[in-house]
Amino acid sequence: MFFQHLKQNLTIKKLYSQDEQDAMNHVILMLIATLLTYLIKLELGPSATPFQLTRASHNQRFDVAELWLKPFIPT
Repeated sequence: MFFQHLKQNLTIKKLYSQDEQDAMNHVILMLIATLLTYLIKLELGPSATPFQLTRASHNQRFDVAELWLKPFIPT
């Protein structure tokens, strides 16, 4: 079940290297980013979808996390 979820939700559009170790690093980093998104989702509750959180983090990636999480925090 876990690997089926990974296969469906971890989309790697472009690998930056043909080396096996680099490809493995790319997959591991993608997995870490996805798991962090789901941890943030668990903290915030039902106020945001993982897609919305990912989009907000990409759009404001150089800002402090509190700024891009602020619209999703229930008051």
